[in-house]
This record gives sequence, structure tokens and C-alpha cells, in this order.
Amino acid sequence: MPTPIGEFVLGLMLMFLKQSPLCFQLKQKKQWERFTPATLRSKTIGIVGLGSIGREVARLAKAFGMRVIATRRSIKQVAQARYVDTVLPPELLPQLISESDFVVLSLPLTSETDKLIGEQELRTMKPTAYLINIARGRIVDEEALVRALDEHWIAGAGLDVFATEPLPTDSKLWELPNVIFSPHVAGNMEDYIMRATDVFCENLRRYLDGKKLLNVIDKKKGY
Repeated sequence: MPTPIGEFVLGLMLMFLKQSPLCFQLKQKKQWERFTPATLRSKTIGIVGLGSIGREVARLAKAFGMRVIATRRSIKQVAQARYVDTVLPPELLPQLISESDFVVLSLPLTSETDKLIGEQELRTMKPTAYLINIARGRIVDEEALVRALDEHWIAGAGLDVFATEPLPTDSKLWELPNVIFSPHVAGNMEDYIMRATDVFCENLRRYLDGKKLLNVIDKKKGY
């Protein structure tokens, strides 16, 4: 269900640029300190994985006036898509990473994507850029990410998923001030069970009628 996850991604980006964590800190300290928020307009978002979730993130990002670039596993050359200025083949991932103000991971975990984002990719990002992961924790080399955040190779990270869940209490991610994270809830919403039930009932009807099912997993691809 791409809608809640797409909104979650936009929420994380806005929290970083509007400095929401700072606002909470100032409120707790009863301090009145003015600051200058940034805007999403004209920023570049790089979406790694242009599936249903990636397309929804692209649609919302375009509504904010962002430049949208993305990678898609199935394309072989540079192309365009709805709400996306440039679609790149997977081998051009370094180009996407180097140009993006926000790198958003929205791709499945497979043997090809396990630790896809490691030290080299994190060092390729702008020092002012943010990594957002609403896919799977193991797509990122978590040890390299901690170093990148602690040593400020990148500006910050918004994380909804982790290599180990629940996140171990000794993880340094709990302590880093440039991290916003949530306990794997980006895909949840108030009527999730009802929507999932509707899909199940529709698939049951299709199965009984001998028709093609919705949301079928390709076991060879792994998603």
C-alpha cells in the first residue's frame, strides 16, 4: 500500500528541513531560539527503486516542486516516467546518489540489494544530503551508516527499518542526533486490516474464477 509509505517519506523530509527535532528540544528546554527552515522546492530527490511505492513518492515530491530522479531495475537506458524527470538503469546508481539531496530507498531486499548502500555509496552522497530507508534494513550497511552519521559524511538519516528488529538497545543509532527513526510502521494506517481483507477477498474470487491474482510474488526475482 504505497499511500501511507509515500506520506511517511515526505514527512521525514519535511521534519529534517523544518528542523522538527530542534523544535521539540527547544520546547522541552523552554527556549525561544529562532532559526531559518529550508524548503523542499527545487531540491533533488533520488528514488532507488521505482515500483509502486517509489512512484507514489515521486508523485508527492513533484507536488512540492522537487526534481525527481530514480533508478529502475528493468530499464536498460536513461528514460523518463510520469512524475520522474530522469529514470536511470541500476548501474547509474552512483550518479543518482551524487546528485540527490534526499536518497530514498524503496526497493525489495534480494541477493542483489543486500548491503547495496555501503561506505562507498555513503561517501558519494553530498555532505548536506539525507538517506531515507523505508524498504528493508539490510539494504544498508548499518555499521557504515553509523560512521557516516557520526563523522558527518552525510547530514542525516530517516529510518523506518533496521538490519535487526527491534533495534538493539546498544545500537549507536539511538544516540545520534542527526537520525529520525520509527519502529517499522511506515506502511501502517488506521484501516490497514480492512484494506488487506478486501485484497484477500478479491484474490479469493479471482482464484475461484480461475483469473490472475493480484500482487503475485515472482519467486525468481525475490519480490
